[in-house]
Amino acid sequence: MTLLSWRSDYRVGIDVIDCEHQALFGLINDFHDKFAGGDTHGQLLVVLNRLVAYAEAHFQHEETLMREIGYPHLAEHQQMHEQLYSSIFALNEKLSQHGATMNADTLRFLKTWITGHIIQEDLSIGEFLERKIITVRRGAPGAPGAPMATREAQPSVQGNATPRAEAVK
Repeated sequence: MTLLSWRSDYRVGIDVIDCEHQALFGLINDFHDKFAGGDTHGQLLVVLNRLVAYAEAHFQHEETLMREIGYPHLAEHQQMHEQLYSSIFALNEKLSQHGATMNADTLRFLKTWITGHIIQEDLSIGEFLERKIITVRRGAPGAPGAPMATREAQPSVQGNATPRAEAVK
């Protein structure tokens, strides 16, 4: 049974971000499947470590994109990412070092963590970019972000994980 199913209302409208969100869903579903299948604590931690590392890389990509498009709420969004990352990293540490057991609360946290952040925060990035592109296409003189007109909604977002992800390994 799948814990998370991708729905169209999760679409931010920026392909690279939507693909990364779907990959996060896949990792959470993988964790759920292993948990439900009775995999060992160690096997679950492997998936959780991958999730932590991927989440950090995703946050970096998203923040790079927000910087490129001039997203006005970048600082607040970065703080939210830091809080989310800290929460999932703390969960990983707790389950790794203290022998705590993984249970339905762990799964509920992971599900709420990803869906809540996408719906409450990330959708606004896509809406901002869409408004910006429409403004540029209309040819508004001095429209902010005019270079985006040639890139359409496909800014280049690349990057490697920072030392936070290294600490998870």
